[in-house]
Amino acid sequence: MLSFKHSLQSLRKLSGTSTSQLSYGVRVFVGLCGAMAVSWSIDRIDMVIPLFLGVIASALAETEDGWQGRVRTLSITLILFIITAFGVRLLMPYPWAFGASIAVVAFSLSMGGALGRRYGLISQATLILAVYTMIGLNQATHEVPVWYEPVLLTLGALWYGILSVIWAALFAHVTLRQALTSLYIEVGLYLKLKSKFFPLPTRGAVDSLRLDLAQQHGQVVIALNRVREILVSRIDSDPTNPRLGRYIRFYFIAQGIHERASSSHYNYSDLAETFFHSDILFRLQRQLSEAGTSCRKIGEAIRGGHAIDLRDSEETVAGVLRSMDYLEREAEPTQWRLFRPLRQLTDNIIALQQELDKARQLEDVSLSDASLQIPQPRTTFRSIFDQIVDQLTPKSQVFRHAVRMSLALTAGYAIIQNLNLSVGYWVMLTTLFVCLPTFGSTRKRLYERIAGTVIGLVAAWSLITLFPVEIIQLAIAVVAGVVFFLTRTNRYMLATAAITLMVVCCFNQVSDGYDVIWPRLIDTLIGSVISWLAVFFILPDWAYRQLPITFAEGLRRSADYLRELMRFYQEDNVSEQVYRHSRRRAYNADALLTSTLVNMQQEPGHFRRDTELWQRLVIRSHTLFNYIAAFSAHRGTLIEQSSNQLLADAGNYIVGSLHEVAECLEQRQLVNDSSVEFERLRKSLADTPADEDERHYFVQSQLHSLLGQLEEIRRLTHELQVQVHGSDIKALSKTR
Repeated sequence: MLSFKHSLQSLRKLSGTSTSQLSYGVRVFVGLCGAMAVSWSIDRIDMVIPLFLGVIASALAETEDGWQGRVRTLSITLILFIITAFGVRLLMPYPWAFGASIAVVAFSLSMGGALGRRYGLISQATLILAVYTMIGLNQATHEVPVWYEPVLLTLGALWYGILSVIWAALFAHVTLRQALTSLYIEVGLYLKLKSKFFPLPTRGAVDSLRLDLAQQHGQVVIALNRVREILVSRIDSDPTNPRLGRYIRFYFIAQGIHERASSSHYNYSDLAETFFHSDILFRLQRQLSEAGTSCRKIGEAIRGGHAIDLRDSEETVAGVLRSMDYLEREAEPTQWRLFRPLRQLTDNIIALQQELDKARQLEDVSLSDASLQIPQPRTTFRSIFDQIVDQLTPKSQVFRHAVRMSLALTAGYAIIQNLNLSVGYWVMLTTLFVCLPTFGSTRKRLYERIAGTVIGLVAAWSLITLFPVEIIQLAIAVVAGVVFFLTRTNRYMLATAAITLMVVCCFNQVSDGYDVIWPRLIDTLIGSVISWLAVFFILPDWAYRQLPITFAEGLRRSADYLRELMRFYQEDNVSEQVYRHSRRRAYNADALLTSTLVNMQQEPGHFRRDTELWQRLVIRSHTLFNYIAAFSAHRGTLIEQSSNQLLADAGNYIVGSLHEVAECLEQRQLVNDSSVEFERLRKSLADTPADEDERHYFVQSQLHSLLGQLEEIRRLTHELQVQVHGSDIKALSKTR
């Protein structure tokens, strides 16, 4: 067993895959081998292609549910598969009807993405299976019954689906453990980046670091959402499983660590200047770095089931405490002014370590209390219908992609018919894999698809020449299919080369594999061109057009988040569920803003507009979010004081101002400069005596920092509006 474990670790390092990907590969390997064995045993090697393609389509539709959830998903998948395959078989002899049905079915299935990732995968796999059916019928060497291709494809899908369900039952929490591992690794990387703020680097380096931090924040949010989605499906399928409570607690601990890590306290440049001659900032840097390492250790412990070692981060926390004790005794008079902000910062670091310690102390807990923190969404036919209807607008990315995919596939079919391509349906298959929702991702996938196809064809020509024996070529096809699934998410060029090799080896069993080499290359080029034209001209999703709306939405969600947080400092009874919902929406909006900026930077030069200004705005937006997150890390109820009304007024003003800036962006109205009320609040917060309660002082100083960020956001937004809209926005300003 130890030797086997070392072999798996070596394979993971070599392939760059995770445990879940390896288990994915094992299932595909068993599925393909089973399909090959059946075809070989009954001496019907021609059946291997539809069975293989059915296995692949089913594997592409696989979700991360528990075994009960996978049974439901498999049932939906098989129904869609059999209906689609028979539809293709019956309509294919009638080109006009078939072309019209392609447009309708492609749009309808692509809109399935409106229901979430699970149904998006099923819809995509169904479209792929439809094209597989076309390829199989097109390449048939003799007349086959109407049921032949649809039934074999569906049987291959059923065979892999059964394997998937059995695997999910035997290894119930492997996917969840892997997702938690990835989450802790991403949080650890975030902490490593955050540690670079101590001591503070140069001004130019700070802006670059903040942008990197915002992008890594997006990766953490993606990982959090993935774990939450898996947890929801597990609670729904197996609510009485006692081990699930432990994983829910791990999820909330990671959420708490990220919340504290994303908090910003006071102005780091002032702290760096005041405590330049102390070692405290270096100790804080080391502590955050070690905390990042500890997060990785927790993730690896979750995956491997071994003990969690946090000694290094605990030692660095002890060093921070010693340094703070020394400063408290020996601090110079000039340092006392910022000693309280420094204390708040170190308290947050210490609390972060306490969150890490919770992970080590976890044991199986009852699910009843933990699961209440993750509400189960109620799914009805009405809610499904409403979700789809809400997305039937050109403003929706799902709708735009559905229209694009529908027209692109129809155009591909028209080209196949008019040019009379002998193996032309790979044009449509290429379009399905290459045409993605954004231009940047489509362009990257296009290059990888073409390069991978060339590599795969060269490898296929070489291998079928070197190894003319049928069984060896089938073994190569199986191995290539496994490699495709191991690498398709992170090494798409290699994945394309592998699937191309598999296709040629399979076709060489029923016809001459050399005859499909050139058609495969030509079809790939045509399909890639169609995808590029579709994403460029059909309802293009240029990020610079989306940035103002995305930025406005981010400001609005941050404002709502702040409003909920301020209640913790003013009210006794606050709904934790409402707060968590508001926080998740704010985190998602901030991550979406950063990803939209990244998408814009991948687009053609003339569509990368005002990049520098947008970078500065995204940095400011994320910094604002960081200051708000600090309220969450320290939330508690303030004692009654006469100046509490000032804090409430300042919080309400910031919330209202963020909504106002968001509305101005959406309505293309000029953002005003700071008002008289702004100046009054900032002066009042700055002049309020600092000898108040610690929690009161914290809220006061954070609100003062938020006002500074708000002023900068107003200034940069005004500058952007004038630069983008020019005379129109200037004319509007004169009328005010």
